[in-house]
Amino acid sequence: MTIDDLPTAEHTHDEAAPVDDLWFADGNLILKAENSLFRIYSGLLGARSSVFKDMFGFPPPEGGNTMMDGCPIVTVYDSAKDMAYFLKAVFDSSYFEPPPSPTELPIVEAVLRLSLKYDVQYLRRRALHHLSSTFPMTLDGWRDRDTFRTIPPVDNTPFAAFRIAREFDLTWLLPAILYCVSSHPFEKTLDSAPWGNEELAFGWEDKRMAIIGRQKLLLMQHRSAVSMAKLAGTKIEDCTGATCSSTKQRCADILGGWDMAGFLDYFEDHADIYEDFCPACNAAFKELCAADSDEMWTKLPELFGLPNWETLERSRVTALE
Repeated sequence: MTIDDLPTAEHTHDEAAPVDDLWFADGNLILKAENSLFRIYSGLLGARSSVFKDMFGFPPPEGGNTMMDGCPIVTVYDSAKDMAYFLKAVFDSSYFEPPPSPTELPIVEAVLRLSLKYDVQYLRRRALHHLSSTFPMTLDGWRDRDTFRTIPPVDNTPFAAFRIAREFDLTWLLPAILYCVSSHPFEKTLDSAPWGNEELAFGWEDKRMAIIGRQKLLLMQHRSAVSMAKLAGTKIEDCTGATCSSTKQRCADILGGWDMAGFLDYFEDHADIYEDFCPACNAAFKELCAADSDEMWTKLPELFGLPNWETLERSRVTALE
């Protein structure tokens, strides 16, 4: 059985089975999580984790440990999937490297959870850096996220990331996550979003925060559409294009018709429309979009009732210590 073959908690087998990827023939300890067995090296695990180091220092239980192939079996009360990802990160140096190496959100979540529980600080920091690369705290970082993100944009990733941010109190990730949530159909926030075998649903307080913040975000977006429409009715000095006004109005109509977030990428994503602008109008339109994007990003935490960026940055620095 490999990591990918591990059953979920809802579909475990009756008998414990070795996980091939984490079954070392010369290992001296077997960890049992749910119905999965991992034969590993206690010395190396203890060197990485102060919690396991202390655990291995305890005297064995009265009557001794259950044995298998000459190795003691120690039961841990974590999901087999989480434990597999965590142990793979510990024992395979190429499996969970820091950014810019790519990874996947379920791996990040599992490694973060167990590196906190078992005190493996370098893995904890790696997990946080991966989350930061995908949900940045600056507008420049947002615009470059497709280049630097290490977690792929699998559908409904923001909803899963929101759960992680809440579970581990990573408030500094929430503005970017909630902006992404606001770019999805409203029904996902109101009801739930599928993620693997799960349906991810917000609790009432988080749902209220996401809905009210989304509404404020869309109001800002619609104000930008009005500004575009006003620009369409204004003769730009040095304008040389016959279709510039109609093109600006078209841009305003597109943005004004959206019922989900998207303005931060609006200028970059609609470059095909701007081919009809003359150079002067293109510059004026770009300046309008840049100014409104800067304002939206600056106000993003406030829209969702979160602390300002400076406060969130201090939280991020503290978390990475």
